Amino acid sequence: MLRKRRGRTSNHASNQVHILQSSSFLCRNPKERLHSKQICSLSFILSFILLFCIIILSVVYTVNARNKRGHIRIGDDIQRDNCGCFPHDGTGARIAYFVTLHNQRTLDDSVVLVRNLAAASNIILIHIDEKMPLESYETSNLKDFIHGECKACEATVVVKRKYNAKWGEWSMNEPTHWSMMELVTNPKFVDQWDVYINLSSDSLPVYTPQVLSNLFQSRKGTNRSGRTDTLRGYNFVTSSSCITGLAPTNINMFPPMWHKRKHYEHLGDFNISFIDNYGEQTTEQLIIHFGSQWMILTPDFVRYLVTSLQDKDSLTSKFKAELIARRVLMSDETFIPTLIANHPSFRQTIPVVERDGALRIKSSEKLSFSIKSVRYERMDENLPDAFGRVVHDQRYQVPDYAIHVDIPREWGPYYLGTYDLGRIKDSGALFIRKVSRTIDPNLHHLLPVTKPEQIPTIRWPSEVKVSGKVNWEPILEYTKRMRGQ
Repeated sequence: MLRKRRGRTSNHASNQVHILQSSSFLCRNPKERLHSKQICSLSFILSFILLFCIIILSVVYTVNARNKRGHIRIGDDIQRDNCGCFPHDGTGARIAYFVTLHNQRTLDDSVVLVRNLAAASNIILIHIDEKMPLESYETSNLKDFIHGECKACEATVVVKRKYNAKWGEWSMNEPTHWSMMELVTNPKFVDQWDVYINLSSDSLPVYTPQVLSNLFQSRKGTNRSGRTDTLRGYNFVTSSSCITGLAPTNINMFPPMWHKRKHYEHLGDFNISFIDNYGEQTTEQLIIHFGSQWMILTPDFVRYLVTSLQDKDSLTSKFKAELIARRVLMSDETFIPTLIANHPSFRQTIPVVERDGALRIKSSEKLSFSIKSVRYERMDENLPDAFGRVVHDQRYQVPDYAIHVDIPREWGPYYLGTYDLGRIKDSGALFIRKVSRTIDPNLHHLLPVTKPEQIPTIRWPSEVKVSGKVNWEPILEYTKRMRGQ
């Protein structure tokens, strides 16, 4: 058997020699040279095509391996993956979101919001009001999105049921302050975020997670598009319904008999006695400023608020105690705006606006669109505002069949829909509220976007009349009888 293998090896070797000799002969023989060249060229072309196909297959395999959920590319923009998540390259600001929900409607809508905010670099803290049974969350799509296969698009998510926030009372502030405490004192979150944003769960971002991260990136750096963004370092504490735009409203700007001013001034000025940083007793008059309970805040201010609230003798704690003692309404819309507006350092972080109400941008910075409000909402349209201005546009109303959707209070906030997109685009807002898939699901198909031009300029017609739904069943039955069926 050994000799037989050697013999076969020997024959194989001789065949190789013969082939080499033949090949050499072809190359040496002038008559065969042209034919040999054609064979070599054809072999080269086939080899190149095969190599090209292998490279393409390798790239496709690598992309799928890196993103198991498989992002789908439409046009120039990368769209959602199979979980509904947007891609994020990890650059830009790390955003800490706080989301509140208090009933079944906001729970149902919250999964849409969280999905549109989620990215591996973002933190999302969620508070469930004690008024809502925990069992509702346990069987919800939100929990499945967070703990199921999608894993909340790799974002860090914490869900807590801790407070019973009652409208008009100080308790409206407590969930927000809890989220700040977590971000400042929990070792898991310390120095892991660059901007704080709180949202109601019936909100919707106008832009994708990557765009929002880029907008709040440090001014010292540039993102991959080469732009230096400008929103980092500002404290935004208003919405579009604020009569002074991006800046909180000084109470003295309201007419003396305006209801908001009267409510806060009927017991006199807010002269707060406290222990200052030097351990001395002092008194300071705080000028009330109105803003919004939904804010975009810097880490410096959030840390200041958390630290000062832990000191019962601080200006912050004494101001809180005074608001509670006076039993004022809307303290969630005045507490933080007032602290920022009266603080010598933090008042410098209030946005400065141009004459047209747009955010004033430094000449050395660039922003691709004008921002007149960071949050668009429709509110307080039941009466003229403090300056006699009114809103003529119609509003979306809750249909009779939507028994699980709460009807807005007379002053709002009112539900938004497709007809509001024109004003949303004009405002330059980053977030909108309030939205519901029951009222108008189209918004969830149109937002978020990657650039303002993608927002359709759709506005309310001068008058909209909607027909009722026809009950076709009796008509169809009558038609069948007439046909003799």
